[in-house]
Amino acid sequence: MATRLFDPYAVLGLKPTATSDEITRAYRSQVRALHPDTRATPQAIPHVDEQLRRVLAAYALLRDPERRARYDRAAARYDRYRRYRAANRSPTAPPTPAKTTNNLNWADALGIMGLTVSFRAKAAFRVR
Repeated sequence: MATRLFDPYAVLGLKPTATSDEITRAYRSQVRALHPDTRATPQAIPHVDEQLRRVLAAYALLRDPERRARYDRAAARYDRYRRYRAANRSPTAPPTPAKTTNNLNWADALGIMGLTVSFRAKAAFRVR
């Protein structure tokens, strides 16, 4: 599976096929270990507090079946995209350079904004 920015299953230490009971059990055990009222050192520790925030966010996402299904669909789509990109990229090809110039001219830019541009071509329509 491709690495994602925030993986609630990894935060709770679960597989994506975990049941709601397993999610709740993992959440409760981690909250007991990380909460300032129940951990060994009650003073604020920034990295532990951040980890507790991640656990709370992961459980908030996974406890609701609709939000969990929406996340799973988005994660599967992202993983498919990453595999597609990896399969279609040559390992020896250089990375695609960033585009430094704009290929649009002013008439195209006006068209993008929804404005129309009309030109009069007098020379082309002269009757002789």
